[in-house]
Amino acid sequence: MTKCRSDVFLDVARRILLDAADYYPTARQGFDRDINRLKTLLPRFGDRIFTIDLPAIAKALDRALADGRLVRTNLPLTGGINARTTVPRLFQGLWLRIFGIDGCLLEQADVNAILFLRQVLLFGKKYRMECAPTALYKAVEEYYDIEDKLPPAPACWDTDGANLDRGMLGSVCDLARDARSPLFPSVSYGSGQAYHLFSEIQSAMDWTSSLLGEYNPSEWKFRHGPGATSESQRGDAYKYAFPNWAPRLQTIFPYCEFALANPRQGSIPFAEPDVSYEAASRLIAVPKTQRAPRLIAAEPTCNQWCQQNVRDFLTTRIAECALGLSIDFSDQSLSQDAARKAAITGNDATIDLSSASDRLSAYVVSRAFRGNLSLLGALIATRTSFIRNDLDKKSPSLHRLRKFASMGSALTFPVQTLVFLAICLGVGASLQPTRRKDYVMLCRQVRIYGDDIICPVSWIPRLTEALTGLGLKVNESKSFWNGKFREACGLDTFGGEDVTPAYFLEYSRDVDPQRVATYVAVSNNFFTKGFWRTARYVESLVPAEWRKLVPTVSTRSGAIGLQSFVGSLEPPITRWNSDLQIDEYLGLSPTQGAVPEQHDGPANLLQFFTEFNERTERALLNPDRGYIAGTVYGSLLSKWASGRFGRSVLRYRRKWLPKWLLGVSQDERP
Repeated sequence: MTKCRSDVFLDVARRILLDAADYYPTARQGFDRDINRLKTLLPRFGDRIFTIDLPAIAKALDRALADGRLVRTNLPLTGGINARTTVPRLFQGLWLRIFGIDGCLLEQADVNAILFLRQVLLFGKKYRMECAPTALYKAVEEYYDIEDKLPPAPACWDTDGANLDRGMLGSVCDLARDARSPLFPSVSYGSGQAYHLFSEIQSAMDWTSSLLGEYNPSEWKFRHGPGATSESQRGDAYKYAFPNWAPRLQTIFPYCEFALANPRQGSIPFAEPDVSYEAASRLIAVPKTQRAPRLIAAEPTCNQWCQQNVRDFLTTRIAECALGLSIDFSDQSLSQDAARKAAITGNDATIDLSSASDRLSAYVVSRAFRGNLSLLGALIATRTSFIRNDLDKKSPSLHRLRKFASMGSALTFPVQTLVFLAICLGVGASLQPTRRKDYVMLCRQVRIYGDDIICPVSWIPRLTEALTGLGLKVNESKSFWNGKFREACGLDTFGGEDVTPAYFLEYSRDVDPQRVATYVAVSNNFFTKGFWRTARYVESLVPAEWRKLVPTVSTRSGAIGLQSFVGSLEPPITRWNSDLQIDEYLGLSPTQGAVPEQHDGPANLLQFFTEFNERTERALLNPDRGYIAGTVYGSLLSKWASGRFGRSVLRYRRKWLPKWLLGVSQDERP
């Protein structure tokens, strides 16, 4: 009999508690009572118990771990063991290994109990399911509420970014001079201390932006991202045939120079796109959690193309200068390591910002990059000024943006990272006893990855003041500077121990290769964290006919299979390939599975120089693979085809694969 989704959620929770009972045998009876209580409540509350209510309790748990005390809340399922304690009755066998009956954090709190409790509370948080319409409408309403609180974009953002005058860009010190701040009128910045703080922040902003050097678009790579554009859905248009070219791009990014592979050469005709109007971005919703979706903007094709060029400049220059001591866009594990160290020493804090991209105004970005007018001009030229909303008819359908950019722009992430770093450096400089500022030394004390900030605890009061004054908001529920709990870049740690949960992502009665691969990935995640009964249950969701395609592989293998610490086993279905002279097994292999739709015209040549050269460069620059350059080039050339591909969603299909893949990691593949 096929189970319904609610039954599967309950079964996953049961297996997590069975894993916990293996570690705490005396608590088994209490765990059985917990499951029976959830089973009783399930018909009344439904799946939201696992996707909304329990994750909300986990957030209260994290705050209690940081503050050292469990306070009473009005959250569902948090009724106390009795009227005299704040310790919840549900899962009390785990709570009481972390907190005393008085609600205070135990001096020797059981880290494994924290992991088990967070796991059972959070496993359903990221389940892939559409949000309720009311959640979407509320998210759109909040999007516009934040916009209304930001100051209008300065006049320079209406230009093409050329001929900027630094003297007209202002300074963040304006906030301290004027008690009527354009960002937060209720906050007074008239004190000398506030002026000193913002003066140091502006100096740090000028140093940070000038350190990047002059920007010249001809020196950096143009490319298209994988996402949707405002003119079409994801994969539904040929991006290299630009439908329009924003007038503001023409000065810094002339179409003939940067959007054509062979302008006016030979007999191939070309037609310039429409340059008479600027397209708006398109507001779209993507899944995040059941509480609310994530709102992003699909950028116009031409803006996206040029944004990627500026992004290439930023990522390269940051890695080459002192800013690379604090920022590494390619490796978030550095922030995770810093968070782990902070949880041990308690010297550093992890800060998360609420709706960081939506609150970063063009007003602030103007001042943050005034020290590099060539770069600021490119940011102005590539920014999309308007956004179109088709999600909620109660909100404006066309809106002039005050923020720098919504999520979805290729520049949102690097720009906000640089701005937040400059703010932190300014705060650190304001606390130095000497007037001579050593920004390089300060960079060694900070790590920034998007809106995840790690800095010394002593900076927190002034940093909070600075962020608030610049229109940003610290997410207090996900920011930690007390106790032993820290959270950054997907890592949750208590006292340096990893307490990050695994997530149950999806379930359906219909099974296909894509869903089988998801089950395998989820099972492996539970397995490597020590939840072996849970991993086995998720594995059981794979039907027998599909299970034959999922071999047992070593934990270091890059193949799709169920991981084992004792190594790989003989796959169920094997054969000898006499043509290749190798043993093969029948398994699942990732593939794009899309046939290109051919397009005629010079845009094909632009696609060739962009995509093919990029793939060739990646192959030739990997010396560990032992390829001969000519062989790589010829192989890629024979497989390459121009045109528009369908939606680039990762798919899986049955395929005969070399057996040696079962014991080789992804990085070691030839």
